[in-house]
Amino acid sequence: MSLKHADILKSQEKRLAASLFQNRLWCKLFAAQVISLAGSGVTTVALALLAWHLAEGNAGEVLGLALALKMIASVTIAPLAGSVVRRVPRRRWLIVLDLLRAGLVLLLAFVTEIWQIYLLIFLMSSLSAGFTPVYQAVVADIVSEKELYTKALSFSRIAYDLEQLLSPALAALLLSVMGFSWLFLFDSLSFLLSALFLFWAVIPCATSPTPDNFFANLKFGLSAYLKTPRLRALLCLYVAVASASALMITGTVVYVSEILGRGEGSTAVALAVSGCGSMVVALLLPGILEKISIVRSFAVGIICLCIGLGFASFLPGWVLFLFLWFILGAGLTCIQLPAGLLVRMSSHPDDLASYFSANFSLSHLCWLVAYPVSGFLGVHLGMGGTFLLMAAVVFVSGAVAWRIYPQPDLLEIAHDHTAFVHSHVHDHEDRHHQHIHTDSTDEGHSLIHRHEEIRHCHAFTIDFHHPYWPRD
Repeated sequence: MSLKHADILKSQEKRLAASLFQNRLWCKLFAAQVISLAGSGVTTVALALLAWHLAEGNAGEVLGLALALKMIASVTIAPLAGSVVRRVPRRRWLIVLDLLRAGLVLLLAFVTEIWQIYLLIFLMSSLSAGFTPVYQAVVADIVSEKELYTKALSFSRIAYDLEQLLSPALAALLLSVMGFSWLFLFDSLSFLLSALFLFWAVIPCATSPTPDNFFANLKFGLSAYLKTPRLRALLCLYVAVASASALMITGTVVYVSEILGRGEGSTAVALAVSGCGSMVVALLLPGILEKISIVRSFAVGIICLCIGLGFASFLPGWVLFLFLWFILGAGLTCIQLPAGLLVRMSSHPDDLASYFSANFSLSHLCWLVAYPVSGFLGVHLGMGGTFLLMAAVVFVSGAVAWRIYPQPDLLEIAHDHTAFVHSHVHDHEDRHHQHIHTDSTDEGHSLIHRHEEIRHCHAFTIDFHHPYWPRD
């Protein structure tokens, strides 16, 4: 890329960002998202400390089960939210969910029994699962230009990354002047502020009266995802990521409080250091990926996770522990950041939503298993043994991913089509429908048509015309 071309791209980025921030409605929605994310991140730290307060040595197990319930709510409730919300105004829906979340998170400050944690976390996660897809749909409606919408998604991703870094640091600052129970009040206020920004926003009604067939898309997406070799390898990498990150979340408070004997603020500091490692890699990796392959980034991530968990099994002191948590945060981002690129390059643009739905479901399934398992092992195997076992899981997952990943990974693959006749909605923009007829335009239309036997080479993805991956 020439210097002049790079300057043009930077100029375009600045123009898009400026245009996006001129959209006052999007600014209000983005502010609501950032505020609620900050509160949610602080609550994650407070929840870990609450689990330690109620269960002490069993805190990891309690936290693991609570977060598993959160994953169950995310996977099961989100698909249903789209159909329910079409019956009520979206602005009212989002505000009510924010107010309900504000009330529920405040109740966490008064919890005295472990079962109450499980109940409140499941209810809160169900409300969040109903909030997120509707919020994303609203953003898609108000930012219609493709380039601006992509930029909006980028800012949303940055907000999530900053939450992982800044929220634990904010929690550590608050814990220096107040007890952990007051952190739930902070989160409650964040949801109230989010609701206030939504109240000021004029959110349009849903533009599409016909709901998408989520389950049909998910079924196709799962089938296509698992038939694509590089995505099967990615699923193995998600096993590694889930194993490491789940142990970090469930085990940090136990290790810091029980093994190191440090105070509440140290848990937040450790999580903030991990977020710092993640953020450093997130800032550097996009430029690095222009020079190295995605596979090398994955390999570096697996190595970092193995080093971090392996050395943690020796139960290091505070300073080395923070260094290892920094490495773990960096390793997680080396895998998670390029994962979206891998999904995108493995799917046709028209099928992207189905592939990402499958990616969401399968990755969250990994966390659903990893959270309770890591918590259980931490209690019954000890932290040293659990770190070592999870390091082994990461190593094996990485080795299997390396074995599955196609070498070389060709985007364009020569393949054969047998002759067949079928009918479906199509246009004439792709190489499989270059036929002529006079009763339709080049827009989407449906008619019975025949595909002749052919062998050709193009960018290959699993889709309607390519149901199976070519054999070598």
